[in-house]
Amino acid sequence: MVESVRALLPAIAASAEEVDRTGAVDSRLIAELHDAGYFALLKPAAFGGLEDPEGYLTATRELASACVSTGWLAGWLAVNNWGLSVRNERVLRDIWGSDPHALLCASYAPTGRLDRVEGGFRLTGRWSRCIGAPHASWLCVAALRVDADGAAQDFLAVLLPRSDYVVEKTWNGLGLRGIGADDVVVTEAFVPDHRAFSWLNLSFDGVPALDRLPQPAMFTLAGTLPLLGAAQRVLAARQPQPSEPLDEFALCRSDVELSIRQVGRNMADLVECVTADGYPDSALMLRTRRDQVMAAERAARAVGAVAVKPGEGTDGVLLERVWRDVQTARMHVSSKVDQVLAVAGRFALGLDVDHLIW
Repeated sequence: MVESVRALLPAIAASAEEVDRTGAVDSRLIAELHDAGYFALLKPAAFGGLEDPEGYLTATRELASACVSTGWLAGWLAVNNWGLSVRNERVLRDIWGSDPHALLCASYAPTGRLDRVEGGFRLTGRWSRCIGAPHASWLCVAALRVDADGAAQDFLAVLLPRSDYVVEKTWNGLGLRGIGADDVVVTEAFVPDHRAFSWLNLSFDGVPALDRLPQPAMFTLAGTLPLLGAAQRVLAARQPQPSEPLDEFALCRSDVELSIRQVGRNMADLVECVTADGYPDSALMLRTRRDQVMAAERAARAVGAVAVKPGEGTDGVLLERVWRDVQTARMHVSSKVDQVLAVAGRFALGLDVDHLIW
């Protein structure tokens, strides 16, 4: 699979300028990534999935090294295929039973309202920045279940087919211009019970091992791998200067390599834990989140260093585009370095940590 993705990288790199100009990744490329097996990396095996999170790390980073928009878009569409079997097999049949290439867009901001009706719920709401909305045929969103008096009773994620929501083109970022992070609107759509699950009553009993991987770890990595790919691209593109007796960017390169190794180590430890029928403890989850957010920080610093001192012969068009992509990407919640390090610091000092997610 990784070799199949690598075969696409020259064409993806050649299309990056057009993606930035038009604000869209060609649907034909999405089809080629399907054919390469990329979107199967995190799908359940029963529906053609490879269940290979470590392959996901490598392939997503390398996609982003060719085009950051493409890597970001593909990474989020792929990670949305993961974890669905914590709901039930009927949901999986709904999504992939008739269309093995179905993709999902998602938003977990609870900006929807669920009202109980016979057999399920009525959902109304608007969700912003649903990455990949133009390429998806299903939507996964968070919403609050409310009683008749309007009081919130539960926090649920629900799934809807494309016929039940409207995509409004709103994405116009400074960078990541091709990710299609548009708004979606739902008005009084019926959601059957089997397509809704509660985070407040989430159980991992009897679910496949990889579905016990912590959701925060998987989703935040989707926001960091493209940054690492971007940093590798601009560091490789910078031309050596005769006036520089030393490699001024050696530290940036080693920082990025360190982060890639840390992310890989942590994923391997997480997978080892869940395949042994365990669940990652707080120490492993916080180490994973700490290393992930520091990877984003180091990658952004590396791109910034090259932008400040690009040297003669460096591709200025490439550098300017990647710099914009990185500035946009680091605004994602997955890159909130101060917030994460504060939680990790409290834990290291033995103080109470009231949340491990963000």
